[in-house]
Formats: sequence, structure tokens, C-alpha cells
Amino acid sequence: MKHAFTLTFLLLTSFFSVANNPLGGWYMYFGNAEIKNSNFKIHYEVQHRNRELISDLNQLLLRTSLQYKIHDQILLSTGYGFVYTETAGENPVSFKENRIYQEAFTQQNFGFSVLKHRFRYEQRFIEDTEFKTRFRYQLGIDIPLTNRENQRDFYASFYNEVFINGEKLEPSDNLFDRNRLYFGAGYKIKNNLNIQLGWMNQMTEDISNQQIMLSIHHNIKM
Repeated sequence: MKHAFTLTFLLLTSFFSVANNPLGGWYMYFGNAEIKNSNFKIHYEVQHRNRELISDLNQLLLRTSLQYKIHDQILLSTGYGFVYTETAGENPVSFKENRIYQEAFTQQNFGFSVLKHRFRYEQRFIEDTEFKTRFRYQLGIDIPLTNRENQRDFYASFYNEVFINGEKLEPSDNLFDRNRLYFGAGYKIKNNLNIQLGWMNQMTEDISNQQIMLSIHHNIKM
């Protein structure tokens, strides 16, 4: 497993680094706490996003939500996110965003794989900016790569997510906000603990930025 992740990291940094834009680094923790004898869960996450692999902070994102499972394959959520952003340059300007969102998540088995859909609607309160909303749709798939003693512990993960602005505040504004294309490899350390390493290309109408993504996914029961 160690050699697989090392090889993945070297390939990503070799083939997807852009000369004009440094390869960024996003480091993330995703947690879910299941409430005993209930269909409710509490989700919480921390994301540290750099413009370079280990320096030049772009964003710090803190997010939490209350989730309700209405079916084994359908999960509804409502949540809150806080985003601290720094602009690029020698003298960065910082601003804060408070975000409320609603989400529907579905997944179904697709052969041995898991096909996932996520629909999210955000209400964004950005410092010194007019109120905004945004729609997001993510299509993803997890594909098992090993099956050791009936436990699929190594897998590939892919997703594409499109962001659409809810309004045009200025004539020059675009309804299209951005698109994120991701692929990576994950390892199931325990039944409730995964680690994942991947690459993402985040594209807006004007620019394309690429990031190495390292994330921990942890589930607990309360």
C-alpha cells in the first residue's frame, strides 16, 4: 500500500504540474458521527487549501451538517460552512464567508462499483459582497481494486462536479462558476477509516488550477 501511494504521488506531480501555475496542495479531514439508534448523523470536516504543495494558503474551510438517512441509498443534509480566503500575491487580502447549504446524496451499486450523486444548494454570505447562491452537482464512482478476505481495501475514486451561480449580480457575471475533475486512489485502513490521495483540476472560465488532494475519511458511532 505504501509503495502504491508513493507511485501515485510521483506520477501526479510529474504529469499534472503546470509550468505557469504551481501545483497546489489540499489537505482534508472528513468525519461522520452516527447517532445510536437513529437515522441521524453529524458530519464535520476541515480543509486546508494551499496554492503550492505546502505553502501559500488559499483557503481554510470548516464545515458541519446534520444528516438524515431516509433510505439506505439516500441521505439528506443541512449544514453550515465557514471559509477564510487569502488572495494571491506578496500582500494578500483576506476575507471571510459564512455559508448555509442543503444537500441530497444518493448512491447505488454499479456492478462491483459504487455510483454516487450529490446535489447541493448554497447560500453564501461573503464579506463586503452581495448575497449569492450557488448550485452544485457531483457525479462520482468508487471502483474496488482488491478484495482481500471479502474486504475491499484498495480502490480508485473519480468524480466531476459542476458549480452554477444562482444569479448574475453584474452584466459581466457568468452563471458558470467552475468545474472540478478528480481522480485518485484510496485505502481502507479499517472498516471506519480510509485515506485517499488524488489529483484535481479546478477549471473556471479563465484559469485552470491543479491540486494534489490528501484526505482522511473517518466514521464513528456515538
